[in-house]
Amino acid sequence: MAHSLASSMGEMDIDSEARSEDLKATVQDLVDRCKRLHDEVEVYISAVNANQKLAKIQNPVEYRSLRNDFKNELAFLNKLVGTNLSEQKVRNYIVSSNLLYFEALWSAAKRTSGLLSFRKYFFWNRQKEGSQSRGLSLAKGSQKKGKSAALVDIVAADGMNWVRVSTTSEKRLLFDLAKLGWQNDSDSDDDDMPDAQATSWEDDDDDEDQVGIVKNARELARAAHANPIRGRPPLVHFILTRIQSGKTKEVDAVIQKIRETGAVIQCANEIPDPPSLEAALPNLLVDRSRTLSHTINIDCTILLALISDISHTQCPILDWYPGEVRAQIKEEETEKLLATHLYPTIGSHPMVCTREAAEQMYQIVDTLATDTEKERANLLLAQGDHENSSSEDLVRAWTAMSDHTIPEGFNIPIQVVDNNMEETIAKLPAVASRIADELTPLNASIFFYGWAEGLTTLSSNRARARQIDHIINQNGLNDGETGPHVWLCGESRSLIAKHGRRK
Repeated sequence: MAHSLASSMGEMDIDSEARSEDLKATVQDLVDRCKRLHDEVEVYISAVNANQKLAKIQNPVEYRSLRNDFKNELAFLNKLVGTNLSEQKVRNYIVSSNLLYFEALWSAAKRTSGLLSFRKYFFWNRQKEGSQSRGLSLAKGSQKKGKSAALVDIVAADGMNWVRVSTTSEKRLLFDLAKLGWQNDSDSDDDDMPDAQATSWEDDDDDEDQVGIVKNARELARAAHANPIRGRPPLVHFILTRIQSGKTKEVDAVIQKIRETGAVIQCANEIPDPPSLEAALPNLLVDRSRTLSHTINIDCTILLALISDISHTQCPILDWYPGEVRAQIKEEETEKLLATHLYPTIGSHPMVCTREAAEQMYQIVDTLATDTEKERANLLLAQGDHENSSSEDLVRAWTAMSDHTIPEGFNIPIQVVDNNMEETIAKLPAVASRIADELTPLNASIFFYGWAEGLTTLSSNRARARQIDHIINQNGLNDGETGPHVWLCGESRSLIAKHGRRK
């Protein structure tokens, strides 16, 4: 009997050791998975920093919360390796890990493009909570978020797409529904389901009778309308990693409620595998050229930058130059405007400009330009001695007057187009009339032409572009209407000035 007892104890020891080894293997697997995520995020951040330095992105990508969350999760899991904690405590810690969510978050991010920020709160009704600004946002944890705030996991597509990742399980969802009195009865009528009497979710001010993900969807819809991009609310994407559609009646009803807010949903049975980081990385970086129209509308500010001596060659700083010109010459020594900003954007795109923009450029040229700047102006628009020159001859002469290599397919001359403002405004949303009251005729001609024709307007006139966005966001657009697409160049260049221009 003693032998039998000893044998049983030995088997128990073996089972205990086996469980202990299995637990260690589980912890190490979690650590390895988290380490791979952390390493990929660091590779992505390095690429973001290099891209922002090269392209001089005006609004840096907000990746700090993503990096900190992944770093903290890895540190948390590493503490479980080789610890003296009891098996039960280790198991409890494993259950409390956020790794499953972070894996889903990063997989979702790799399936998007143009990433701008992660884990960020966006607001609605801020004025009622003491803020004078409409539709403000902030990074997670940076300040008190207030009651009217919705958390967006991933801001993608240059701000046009919001992604929310949910790891809520079907079991948990059904449990929450049961607590709300929604019985799991397949024979129950749809009329018995909560909120069935409401004609629209927007008519229901009280979300307390809804499960968490439905409340979250409604909050995101409100925040999206309060934070428009070019006059349109961002499109909300819900990714439900542990819920399948078409399986349970009650779950499908919840999914439908989310869709009623305008959100796009991907359930567990609809989520594609993420691409490798190597394949995804170019798409994840901010690249405004992806959204450019085939033909580009050139603002007067860019016309001047294209012909300025400062942009094309090393210029001495003379004591009689205005301060702005001297500062631009110094900046050009390290920040080559053409090579870094304009040429990569323009590429081989055909270019147009309004007659008003061309006339404004020539007015400034006649007053300030050097002989070489006058020559470039004529090459750019095929004027003067170059009126009958071929595109090949214009490009050849242009290249000879510059220190910079032109992009392949560089397409000059820029076509000068006439723009009838009455006809142009008639093509645009009603808010264009409000904007026209705030702009000079020159700026209205330039920006409205690009807007009406569906062209990207390339400009360094930041103040006017922001003014247009502000008016559109304050007044809104109707369904099917879009705002103008403006590509803002971070820098401008003045004409270097002929002798006699004073400080």
